[in-house]
Amino acid sequence: MVTTEQARRPRVFYGWYILGVAMLAAFLAAGSSQLFMSIMLKPMTDDFGWSRTATTGAITLGTILAGLVAPVFGRLADRHGPRLLMTLGALLLAGSYFALAQLGELWQFYAVYVTARGLTTPMLTGVVPMTAATNWFRRMRGRALGFIAMCTPLGGAVLAFSGELIIESASWQTVFIVFAMLTLTLLVVPAAMLLRRTPEEMGLLPDGAPSLPPATAAPTPPTRGHELSWTLSEALRTPTLWLITAAGVVAAMANTAVGFHLVAYYTDVGLPATEAVTALSVYAFSGAIASGLWGWFTERLSERMMAVVVSLLSAGAIMYLLWVRDLLGAIAFAVLFGLTSRGGSTLTNIILAQYFGRRAYGTISGFVNPFTMVGLGLGPTIGALCFDLTGSYHVEFTFFAVASVVTAGLIWLARHPGPPPHHHLTRTD
Repeated sequence: MVTTEQARRPRVFYGWYILGVAMLAAFLAAGSSQLFMSIMLKPMTDDFGWSRTATTGAITLGTILAGLVAPVFGRLADRHGPRLLMTLGALLLAGSYFALAQLGELWQFYAVYVTARGLTTPMLTGVVPMTAATNWFRRMRGRALGFIAMCTPLGGAVLAFSGELIIESASWQTVFIVFAMLTLTLLVVPAAMLLRRTPEEMGLLPDGAPSLPPATAAPTPPTRGHELSWTLSEALRTPTLWLITAAGVVAAMANTAVGFHLVAYYTDVGLPATEAVTALSVYAFSGAIASGLWGWFTERLSERMMAVVVSLLSAGAIMYLLWVRDLLGAIAFAVLFGLTSRGGSTLTNIILAQYFGRRAYGTISGFVNPFTMVGLGLGPTIGALCFDLTGSYHVEFTFFAVASVVTAGLIWLARHPGPPPHHHLTRTD
């Protein structure tokens, strides 16, 4: 017999619509990512005569700006939800694509790209959609965060391939015009119409749970059935948040340093450029798969222990890279390193959500994000410095393999902080 409550509940949990919009946003925003812009570098510099160093500087500045503004958008996401922020982000992304198609001067590229990259990253691929997923999912939070993280590298790979086809048949300007039209038609309206801040605003509960079990009165150790609610000020007083932040910085340095220098290393050891790029593409796709896969596994296994194992496997993969001399070895490394390095960043987001809850997730993850962006920026530079000083990648790869082991140690020490000082604890499943 169907109860009145069951009759009122929608057949499809509304959170899946929220997640679908967030995934689409991450996919389309990948058109401003470093991976995608790598295919635009040569045609743009050939047309305008810009140096590659000067052009790449805009990509670096845009990434740094994204980290600096993340705390602001994290607080806004906690306070106002994703609807306005992601709608504005979609409009800004579409407008920036149109503007990039009309470029004529280097300063215009800096003005458009740095602004777009810096603002749309937290609004469409980072803290805002991640906060939305954290608010709408609890038991299935791992897979929700993993699916969003999966869409950025997947979008970068698919859009890069599509963009190359458009360049060959038309021009690089046409690529940006096509992406602008896709963003306007596929993302702006769904973001404005469908997104909501929390399930409670619609009379629902996270994961579409039928009812809210009573909260636990005593300060017992938290389990997956409890939702902890920390504020940023409370979280900052725990060693756990600082250990997670440090682990994220070290991991970001190691992963981006190795990934950035992969093609150069492969060609140095004798692989043809086409094979090197093929291995890089496999790395991107493996990373996309890892984000969703590890997110799904965290619903069954400890996210902390998974992050420790993944970091140690990443260290082993980096050391294995020193012996790679053929395409088969390069593909094997790409798969293993993609699964571990990309999956590790997803696990960090899941750990933050599971440890500190959803009430201030945007604010807390927004605090961590700038530090991680520093790691992203430093990694390739440290790697290049190691190579310039030694004339070899052996020192660099050994150094970052050790860094991955350090990451595992930091995560191991980042134990669950337990209930917050004021014990903001509710049941959500």
